[in-house]
Amino acid sequence: MPKVTIVIMDTTGKQADLAKCLDSISKQTYSDYELLLVNSEESSLAVPPSVTQYELSGQVDLAKTITLAKQHANGQFVTFMQARDFIFGDDALANCLQEVDKRDVDLGMANLVSLADGNFYLSDHHLGNYGLINTNNLIPYMRFYRAFRNIWGLFINKELLEKLAAQNQGQRVLYQAVHLAKKAIIMQSKFYCLVEAADNQVEPFRWQTDYEYSEAKRLVSEIRARGYQAQIPKVINVALCIDDNLVKRLVPLIYSLAKNNRELNLYLVYYRLSSSNKDYLRQLATNFSNLNFHLRKLTKELHQFIEPINLSKTKLPVATYTRVLLPHILPEVKRIIYLDTDTQVLASLEELWQTDLEGNFLGAAGDNAPYIHRELGTWHSMFGDQGDNYFNSGVLLMDLELMRQYHVAFKVIKEALDTAQIFVQADQDAHNLYYYDAYKRLDLKYNYGSPLFEYEPYPLEAITILHHYVYKPWKDGVLEEADSLVLAALNTYYQAKREADELLGKWPDKISVIVDLRQNERANLKRCLGGLLYQSYTNLEILVLTKGTLTKQQAEFLAELQPYHRLEIVEASQLKEAVAKASGAYVYFLNINDLLLKEDVLAKFYQVANKGADLVASDYQRFDCQTSKFYWINKDKQVIFLRSNDLASNYQRELGELTGWLVQTSLAKECLASGVSEQLAAKLLRQEAKQVAVISEQLWLKTFNK
Repeated sequence: MPKVTIVIMDTTGKQADLAKCLDSISKQTYSDYELLLVNSEESSLAVPPSVTQYELSGQVDLAKTITLAKQHANGQFVTFMQARDFIFGDDALANCLQEVDKRDVDLGMANLVSLADGNFYLSDHHLGNYGLINTNNLIPYMRFYRAFRNIWGLFINKELLEKLAAQNQGQRVLYQAVHLAKKAIIMQSKFYCLVEAADNQVEPFRWQTDYEYSEAKRLVSEIRARGYQAQIPKVINVALCIDDNLVKRLVPLIYSLAKNNRELNLYLVYYRLSSSNKDYLRQLATNFSNLNFHLRKLTKELHQFIEPINLSKTKLPVATYTRVLLPHILPEVKRIIYLDTDTQVLASLEELWQTDLEGNFLGAAGDNAPYIHRELGTWHSMFGDQGDNYFNSGVLLMDLELMRQYHVAFKVIKEALDTAQIFVQADQDAHNLYYYDAYKRLDLKYNYGSPLFEYEPYPLEAITILHHYVYKPWKDGVLEEADSLVLAALNTYYQAKREADELLGKWPDKISVIVDLRQNERANLKRCLGGLLYQSYTNLEILVLTKGTLTKQQAEFLAELQPYHRLEIVEASQLKEAVAKASGAYVYFLNINDLLLKEDVLAKFYQVANKGADLVASDYQRFDCQTSKFYWINKDKQVIFLRSNDLASNYQRELGELTGWLVQTSLAKECLASGVSEQLAAKLLRQEAKQVAVISEQLWLKTFNK
């Protein structure tokens, strides 16, 4: 076990402070240490014989203390303390020395404890037993963790200490120590207790002009100096990183690529993909002749580089890091545009493709995070006041050839391995740390996130790539949060999804949805139609039945929808008039107060109808307005086909009224045109239906006002 030199710096001259500090040292179970005290010659402290004292003329500071330690310390390791602080726990020194010796390091940092107002506070970095400190994670740790703001309680190998320039700012000393250390660790042990007072606080993080997040900026300078000029291929290359969960979201994006570009190579990169999804993608390729589909599997050897990355903070799949490996997944490709699967292309990518990266490895547009922090008057947690330079990694223009030359993909992965436990945005944080101030800043139009409408509004016609993060079109309730600009963005997606499905012939039969707005004209129209518009079944005709008493807000909302959807306002007092206008093969009845609960509700109804049922109903959840409570029952998911009207009595809940029914349009028109009252229409439809089916699943929400 190594000998340690404990260097105590006294700036107050208070005997009680020093006595408490020395007492905590004397109680240590580890005895192989020496004590050096650095104080002022004007001090009148009583010092025990076991302490070697160095009295300085003038003010005592950290730089002078370090200089003396370099000259006089005899221990293999040196640790620095303030006289007003103390060691936390009798076995703390033993534990720390055991850790640095066992791990064969030249720099070790213990967990910091502080004492304030009679209470102890632990600054635990939660990095496991032995987290490594290096140039990748040092600055983020300095921002996040209090212990990384000074050198108190830091165990420094004497050989390393002799290489350090003596400075007055502990953070500066720590920065150079980590950069010079062969191996530095965060220890499990608690050691140093900082006694907080007005003049003895944890230092704030201070950015210095010579600090670096990575070597990328220096590399870009070298690349520019040698006159590098990228060769831009004639045909645009686009890469999407996918898995089985994402395949169902791909069609609107692929359709938008095909619609707005003459020709491009589309690389679909995956690690695991079911054979059925592979077949589906190959079949999809036949529908988009101007897109050259390339299915490319990530090898196990490459995937193993990203498998160990800590994902506990972000809760995202490790596949999000696949884009980092694109230079090596696609070794024959020189340049590529990477797109997240929640993007939508609104214009040609040619201008983006021809962008000169000016010696940078990649180009990217800004994220909404800086806008949010600016609005709140806060700093970005990862970058502080440099957070305005933060970019979104959902769209990247990548020079893969240059990336391969400098092996930067593996450096970004190493950044993630070292730092991911404090990431919020997974690979996006890793990209930003490595490429900070070393990337081509692209116009927002190339990656316009829907939240940006609030901060820097662009008209849709000015946007090349729309990124649906935060406001995701396939999420329930998204329309309720949307203002006019976001609503237009969502509707653009829904329209593209419908057009793509029409091209693919996915839903050959149109469903006419009758939204009954004759009652409760002040009801939440956004809520009701939002549950309808995000349905996976896109071949819809929406007929809003009203007595002509729409509020101004409702009229404006419907007007915003009409350019994107087959939506008609039917002014009539009777339901049969809306049914008469239905042009779909089926009619679905929906009350304005009710809500479809899942995106596949209408798809489930249609699948049952397609098996021969001309009337399909389902169970529902209940919402009681008086109690503001939801009521539901978990049921076994099954479909019951009723061949006798006598059985209908067992399903009065599902078959008691028209709301929530999918009915063959010809049957609905025939029954309602007969002059039957709406109250009796449900009974007549049940009687006339050749086949009735009930889905035993609570697919929609029925609101009870009384």
